[in-house]
Amino acid sequence: MRKRIYATGLSDAVGLGMYLSLSVLFFHKAVELPNAEIGLVLGIAGITSLLGAMPIARAAERFGTRTVLTVLFLVRAAAFLALAVSSSFVSALLASAVAGVLSRGISPLIESGLIARASNEEAVGALARLRSLRNAGMAAGALPSGAAIAIDEAWAYRAVMVLSAVLFIGCAAVCRTLDEGGRPAGAARGGPSRGSVLRDRAFLRITVLYGALTMSALVLGLGVPLWVVQQTQAPTWTVTLVQVLNTAVVVALQVRISKGSDDFRTARRMMRRGGLLSALAAGVVPLTAFGDATTNLALVVAAALLFSLGELYIMSGATGVALLHIPEGRKTGYLAAFNLGFAVTTVVGPPLITTSVGWGGWSWLGWALYFTTVGLVAMRVPQPAPAAGKSPQTAGSPA
Repeated sequence: MRKRIYATGLSDAVGLGMYLSLSVLFFHKAVELPNAEIGLVLGIAGITSLLGAMPIARAAERFGTRTVLTVLFLVRAAAFLALAVSSSFVSALLASAVAGVLSRGISPLIESGLIARASNEEAVGALARLRSLRNAGMAAGALPSGAAIAIDEAWAYRAVMVLSAVLFIGCAAVCRTLDEGGRPAGAARGGPSRGSVLRDRAFLRITVLYGALTMSALVLGLGVPLWVVQQTQAPTWTVTLVQVLNTAVVVALQVRISKGSDDFRTARRMMRRGGLLSALAAGVVPLTAFGDATTNLALVVAAALLFSLGELYIMSGATGVALLHIPEGRKTGYLAAFNLGFAVTTVVGPPLITTSVGWGGWSWLGWALYFTTVGLVAMRVPQPAPAAGKSPQTAGSPA
C-alpha cells in the first residue's frame, strides 16, 4: 500500500508544482487580471489554506482517510477545472479559494495514511522518502509550466490547469484502492478527543518552533533571489541555480539525514543544528555584495548549500520530535496541526523577508541572530510523556 501512497504524494506534488510555478502568469495572461487583483486572489487562497486543515483532519478521523482523500482530490480537480475556464476576478477568486481550503488538508492525510501502522523509526524514514519524492515532483511540475511560458498563449496556461486536474483525478482513483485506516484507534479506546491537539501545549510549542525554523526555507526561496538580483554582480541565472541546488540536496540527502531522528535527544539536536546552519548561511549572504561576479556566485552557492542542509536538519528533527509527542491513534489531527506551523510561516514570512532585504547587509545579521536564537530554543523542547502513548525508552531522555 505504501507504494500507492508514495505515487499519490508524487502525483499531487507534480500537479501543485505546475500550478505554483505558473499561477501569477496564469492570472495575468489567461484571466487577464491586474496586479492588485492577482495579489488579492493569491492572498485569499493563502488565508483559506489555514482554515481547512483542522476541519479536514477531523473529517478524516470520523469518516476515514481513504474516503476523505478521495473526495478532496475530486473537489480539488473540479476547482482546477473551474480555474482553467475562469475569465473574471470573481470566478478565479472562488476557484482559488476552494483550492486553497484543500491545500493544507491533503498533505497531512497522505502522511498519516503512510505511517498509520508504522513505528517511529519506520515513520521518520517513510516521511523523509515522501518529502524527497514531493520535492522532485514539485520540480518536475515546473517543466510543463515552462513549456506554457515559452508558448505564452492563454490556451497553453489553461491547458496546464487542466493537466493538474487530470493528475488529481488520478490521485483520487488511487486513493479508492487504499486500505481504510483513517479512524483513530485511540478514540475507540477512550483516547483523546478530536480537539485535544489544540489543548496540547507541548505539541503546540513544537508546532510554533517548527514554523519559526522553517522560515529558513522562505529566506532561501525569496530573500536570497531578491538579494542576488538587487545587490550582487552574480549572473541572474544564479537564482535558478539556487532553486535547482536546493531541490537536488533535499532529494539526495533527506532520507540519509533523517536517520536517528526517532530518538528524542538526537531529533532535538537536529533542530538546533538546522537553526545554526541557517544562521551561518544568513551570515554568508551579505558577503556576496563584495568582490567580482565569480566571487559573488561562489558565496551564493555556499549560502544556498548551508540553507539547504539547515532545512534538512530542521525537517528531520522537528518531524522526529513531533512524532514522539503524538498520542497513539491521533496522527491525522496532530499532523494537520503540525503542518500549520509552516503554513502560517508562508503567510507572515514573505512580507517580512521582502521588507528586510531592502535594509541591506544588516538585515542578514538580524536573520542570523534570529535563527541562532530559535535553534538554541529548540533544546528546550520538552520530553514526551509516557502517557502520550510512548514508552520512556521510545521517547528518549532529556539531554
